[in-house]
Amino acid sequence: MTPAITAGERVPPTLILMSGSTLWGLTWIWLKYAHSLGIGPILLTVVAYAAQWLIILPFAWRAWHDPTRPPITRLNWEWLALLAFAAGVSGVGFTMAMVYGDVVRAMMLFFLIPAWGVLFGRFFLKEPLSPARILAVVSALAGAFLILGPDFGDGLHPADWFALIAGFSLAGANALFRFLHEQPIPIKLSLMQGSTVVLGLIAWAVSGEFGVTPTLAAVGSSALYGATMLLAAVLATQYAVERLPASRTAILMTLELLVAVASATWLGDRIHGAHVWTGGALILAAALLEAATARHHRPPVAPCKG
Repeated sequence: MTPAITAGERVPPTLILMSGSTLWGLTWIWLKYAHSLGIGPILLTVVAYAAQWLIILPFAWRAWHDPTRPPITRLNWEWLALLAFAAGVSGVGFTMAMVYGDVVRAMMLFFLIPAWGVLFGRFFLKEPLSPARILAVVSALAGAFLILGPDFGDGLHPADWFALIAGFSLAGANALFRFLHEQPIPIKLSLMQGSTVVLGLIAWAVSGEFGVTPTLAAVGSSALYGATMLLAAVLATQYAVERLPASRTAILMTLELLVAVASATWLGDRIHGAHVWTGGALILAAALLEAATARHHRPPVAPCKG
């Protein structure tokens, strides 16, 4: 563990997680602002995560050369590569959903994470599929159906797909992060951030954004976002998740959805129908139901090689 993280032991993890969830729920404001300055969401993601990665890299380098860490040959490269890929897809998808989509709708769809988390938890962590957890999955998917129902005939919006894919990928990344719990956190974070930069550059090169020069103000705003708000949200979440029971963590992270929806409703001018709010309520109920059935346990160790 890094000295910077250890220094925060005096602050209750619950308060730290609530702060991190609040930051995640407000990121859409900075993302839309940076986009308005003249930068596409893909390049915005690349710049933000590159700035964050450069800050984390020295801690990852120190952890990599820590003599108490398991030998390098024991690292499970396949699982680490999958973790990095899932995190990269989630990072790019989340930004595109927030920039191009309606924040309330996109955040509700992104927060299908409890449903995906149950499935990934079963596969990677061998967590039981109790009736309550199955009900949580059904409730979340029913909520998504209500939100998207009116658009099924004409096809989903691109932002809807970005939000769904980002949430699915993040749920997988979270499960893998816990599955690989014996690997140092800075190393996992640096791989996740570096992958987001690489995947973002590939997506940018084949997108309509390629060849469009961003403004200096937009690049600066994107880098500042990555080095401050985004980095603080990531560190706060990972710090607290390592120290709190899974049930309490899941409940407190629903604050992200509530903050995003409340702030977007307050600052926006779009009125959503009853089907959107009902669907959102079902997704929130699924998150709380999943939290109520969670148990704090040590996840199985990822198989090592070497």
